Amino acid sequence: MSYEIMQHPADAKFRASGETKEEAFSEAVKAFADIVGGEAGKQVHTIEVDSESLESLLFDMLDELIFLQDTENVVVSHANEMSLNHAEDGSWRLEADIKTNKILPDVNKLDVKGPTYSEMDIDYVQGEGWHLQAVIDI
Repeated sequence: MSYEIMQHPADAKFRASGETKEEAFSEAVKAFADIVGGEAGKQVHTIEVDSESLESLLFDMLDELIFLQDTENVVVSHANEMSLNHAEDGSWRLEADIKTNKILPDVNKLDVKGPTYSEMDIDYVQGEGWHLQAVIDI
């Protein structure tokens, strides 16, 4: 399990990896938190996301993290628990407990606009696991 923040000319880009899809998506939450400036979280917020594909699930999860920060005045830290389920109709469901911290006046948080499908990639490599890549508009 790991993530890396990558160079991008105008936005923020990351690559996250894990042996399972859940681990890779959890690492994506950590990468998001690193980009926005989140630190060890104390509060827990549950998110649920339903999407038609893994790519749209990643997009929608990132969008939900941004929505959570904007509406609850918190900064994301990491995913405490996460589950992904694949339905018979081909859709995906993600449920996660996201750790956050309240945004205080002295907290320096990067304001992000939204995820993009630009350069988004999800793949599985035998012996390595799942790799997710995404760009976030800042």
